[in-house]
Amino acid sequence: MRFALVATLLFAFALPQTAPVDPAKLPARDSHQGILVACDPYQNPHRARQAIGKENPLKAGVLPLEVYVRNSTRWPLAISMDKIRLEVKLPGSDRQQIEPLGSGDLATMILHPHPANVEVPRERLPLPLPRGNKEKKWRALRDRLESLSFPAAVVAPGATVHGFLYFDLGGRYDALRYAQLYVPELKFLGNSQSIMFFQAALSGAGPD
Repeated sequence: MRFALVATLLFAFALPQTAPVDPAKLPARDSHQGILVACDPYQNPHRARQAIGKENPLKAGVLPLEVYVRNSTRWPLAISMDKIRLEVKLPGSDRQQIEPLGSGDLATMILHPHPANVEVPRERLPLPLPRGNKEKKWRALRDRLESLSFPAAVVAPGATVHGFLYFDLGGRYDALRYAQLYVPELKFLGNSQSIMFFQAALSGAGPD
């Protein structure tokens, strides 16, 4: 029994370990006032499958964007999640502000994809929900997407929080060179100091 336990532990330590990401080294980032906002686009299908699974947002033309917020201050940091946008300004087009998708809507889009174009916003959901066994698949996918989503609207002092936000680009991942993550409303809890907005340009992120 002891031999089996030792062998299991040795095997576990022999497996390759994934190094934690340092958000301060990501190309798409913005920092000031003791706060760092950074993001990492997952437009590579293999990488998206590894992180999210076979049924992932790229199948629906949706970009999984891993967002990091580091709070190096002494105060809890509140983020207005409903104000976050992906801003896209294609040449010759007006600026768009794309809202993050909810996990339920995204699960429906992945399981029932249809073509779209970032320059022509697709009709907003809700789409009809699947039934029976397909509903179980939808619920499992929704729960997985939710578990990987950005987890909190409040970041504790000294903490770094990260998770995915999902933006509908209609499959136009080349638009990332004209995109930036816009985080406009943050505030310290217990401190009246105002915080400027954050803009993390994705133009330098490049294909992963």
